[in-house]
Amino acid sequence: MRVWYASEHAFYRVLLLISGITLAFMLLFTMTDVVMRAFGKPIVGDFEIISFLGAVVIGFALPYTSLYRGHVIVDFFIELLPKRVRDWVEIATRIIGILLFLWMSWNFILMSFDLMETHTVTPVFRLPYYPISFGLSFCCLVLCFSLFSQIMRILGGRHE
Repeated sequence: MRVWYASEHAFYRVLLLISGITLAFMLLFTMTDVVMRAFGKPIVGDFEIISFLGAVVIGFALPYTSLYRGHVIVDFFIELLPKRVRDWVEIATRIIGILLFLWMSWNFILMSFDLMETHTVTPVFRLPYYPISFGLSFCCLVLCFSLFSQIMRILGGRHE
């Protein structure tokens, strides 16, 4: 089991690294665009590029953030509950999360095929939208595995 968790964490760290590098590129790109605008030469299609990169940053950071509970949690009420009840509440919320992100992943796949069929592209660079929606579908599925892994750790008594 330890090998599984170690490889899971390594995979999520790789996704987080991709997200971080993309975020750094977004910063440099935006700074360059601001400087270029000051000289009257803005980067054409900057909104398209930032939008695509933002989807990558958010999607690829989700599994790691979920695994290490880096998201906002309002747990002052939950902390008052007995450990056994608290564990079942956490399991229930993760099951709801899995169902939500499976639904999102499925809808991203449907949207991707629709975008492919209609040949929908961005207005400036004519980039297709479907790779981004397929990527977000992948990230939602990976997040489902992360949530399932958390459930297994809770049931195994290795949570927190």
